[in-house]
Amino acid sequence: SFFSPPSQSRHEQSFDPARLSSVESPRSDAVAPRPEAVALASALPVLLFTPESASAATAFTNNAIPSALAAYGHYISLIGMVGCLMVERLTIKPNMSAEEEDLIAKADTAYGIFGALIAYTGYLRATAYEKGFDFYSHEPLFWLKVSFVGIVGAASFFNTVVIIQRAVGRRNGEFTPMGEKLSKRMIQICNAEVVGICTIPVTATFMARGVGYSQDFPWQVEAALAALVFGGLSFKYVKEAFSFEDNPIALDSSSD
Repeated sequence: SFFSPPSQSRHEQSFDPARLSSVESPRSDAVAPRPEAVALASALPVLLFTPESASAATAFTNNAIPSALAAYGHYISLIGMVGCLMVERLTIKPNMSAEEEDLIAKADTAYGIFGALIAYTGYLRATAYEKGFDFYSHEPLFWLKVSFVGIVGAASFFNTVVIIQRAVGRRNGEFTPMGEKLSKRMIQICNAEVVGICTIPVTATFMARGVGYSQDFPWQVEAALAALVFGGLSFKYVKEAFSFEDNPIALDSSSD
């Protein structure tokens, strides 16, 4: 009728100078912001204007530098052990010269230093840093890794004892060329150590992710088993080194 009020749409069209009531359909080519960017943008004012929140966000960095140094020492020691082991593996052969035997003696000494360093840094990472001993002690793969380390260390005693024996003999003027039997056995030990060292990082990878973790796991049993394996194999390889009988290469002393 003539006195009927105007429609709502007509009123909005007649008084909307800023076009606030107009709703545009979303563009199909518009790029939505990434969720992590939105979360970061929303958290930034809290961190800037709330010191307590900022300090809480960085509380975990108290041991960051010691933890990083321990991790670096652990990794560099593993690389050093592999390098020294390969020097021994590629140098040992029948009838080595005195210089070659000196080389494997130096490599074996460095191997022992790196081995002690990896044990020390591993102890620090398991007890003072990373997830803590309460986590690792209930992780069966941790003790399996410890057992592998013990096997590798015990096997290395054979080569170490032989190298020391031969070094002492050379200093006393008793240089006997290494025979094929002894060199073959030392190479076998090196190969076994390489395989053992390669299995340790694989075990550590699964261990760090909690594979097989159990709060009810009796870790004292497996710790005792790992110690027993290391002690028993150490005795075996040291005894074998002292009692090993080589077939020395006879020097050609024929004359014209």
